[in-house]
Amino acid sequence: MNNKNLFVKATNMIWTLFVIGLCALVTSSLLVFLILSVKLNAITLVFYLIGLLLVGPTMGAIFQTVFQTLNETDSKVIKTYFHYYMSGFKSSMLLWLPFYFIMIILCADLYFVSLNGKGTILIPLLLLILILSMISYVYSLILYSKFVMKIKDILRFSLFLLVNRPLKSLIIIFLLLALYQFYKHFGNFAIFWGFPLFSMLSFLFLRKLLVQIEMKYVN
Repeated sequence: MNNKNLFVKATNMIWTLFVIGLCALVTSSLLVFLILSVKLNAITLVFYLIGLLLVGPTMGAIFQTVFQTLNETDSKVIKTYFHYYMSGFKSSMLLWLPFYFIMIILCADLYFVSLNGKGTILIPLLLLILILSMISYVYSLILYSKFVMKIKDILRFSLFLLVNRPLKSLIIIFLLLALYQFYKHFGNFAIFWGFPLFSMLSFLFLRKLLVQIEMKYVN
């Protein structure tokens, strides 16, 4: 009976993550269309930047919906996702903006360094800053989904966790690498399950950290 219940729960979760992935494709349809159909060049760069900017609300909705799914029994996944997307559009966009600009600047630096062949010694440093920014953004999304905090406090606390929780940060690096490999080798499946699955695993691996934060800083 326990094995049967576990199988049912696992099946339901897989389906839920798939539905969340479909919703995420809808809200990030501009970027998906550009990646699949439009070559990146000087003319289309503006559209790519707009599409990438809209990733923020999508990621916020993914993490919030997955977090609620892990903590509550809710069959209205689509309604929940779009509720979080619309109601949290502004706040999740503000959360994403600092990382968005950092990523754009770093990617531009990496492009020009690799193009000119000068300053290649800076490439490892730029990549390190990019990875650290991604880790901090994951922390921000988790805090954003779990706690009611001001955006500036979320950003500040995510940097604190980045520096003071190195083992947890290594877990996030591992999950980011796994996400990359998932997209690299199973692109057709990853496009539906990639980010929702990454979100779920992030919450599961960091659940003890969330409890510690709640006991130490919230209560």
